[in-house]
Amino acid sequence: MQEEAEPQEEVDQMRAKLIAWWGSIIGVCLIIALGSIFVTRAYLARRGYEMENWRPPMIARLETDLSAVNRDGTEVSLGQLRGKIYVAGYQYTDCPAGCLGLAAVMKALDTEFGDDPRFRLVSISVNPEGDTPEKMDAWVKEKGVDSPDWWFLTGKPGEIADYMISEFKFYGTEKITDPALIAAQGPFAHDQRLAIVDGEANIRGYYDVLNVQRGGLEVERLRRDLKMVLDPSLKLSDLQPATPDPAP
Repeated sequence: MQEEAEPQEEVDQMRAKLIAWWGSIIGVCLIIALGSIFVTRAYLARRGYEMENWRPPMIARLETDLSAVNRDGTEVSLGQLRGKIYVAGYQYTDCPAGCLGLAAVMKALDTEFGDDPRFRLVSISVNPEGDTPEKMDAWVKEKGVDSPDWWFLTGKPGEIADYMISEFKFYGTEKITDPALIAAQGPFAHDQRLAIVDGEANIRGYYDVLNVQRGGLEVERLRRDLKMVLDPSLKLSDLQPATPDPAP
């Protein structure tokens, strides 16, 4: 009888060990599952907060100043725009196509935001040697983009080119030599993006508004970001839904 009892005790002990082992496994799985739920909820809450409180990022900063000549002949510097929010881009008067597209976008921005006393526009010549203040002034009036809060700047070619690359982080300009391309695109291939600069000289975004595939979306992104820089109290939920895009 004692011999029969010993195997039964071994079986009971083995059963108890198995129950304890499976209980441990189930307990660990429950802890992992509950932890995953907690982490996921915390992540989603944090992500929601970040999305709701998202701001256009500070991509770069204009560390130095640029002195130039406005189309009316007055000497100005970008430092005078501290405290203002402006959109800047390249222009030149002999450009047959792209610059007109940029001017059209900037004119629309002037119409939408021009009543805000902090808002400005700045167009900087790709070809300072050819763009005298008088020539730029005539071009501005001919194209119907004459606004007192819109600077058209020219100056020393080397200084402007270096500043646009080193400070604005724009792409370098290349001279076109093919006659057919010159007729279609003009004598210079240049960066056709626009940039937002805030009141502390921080660049808050670049916008490829003439991009064939996504130009319209880039314009909308520019408008959204400009609204948020002009009014820091705005949240994404106050505007049309849009997902923040990383800077190009």
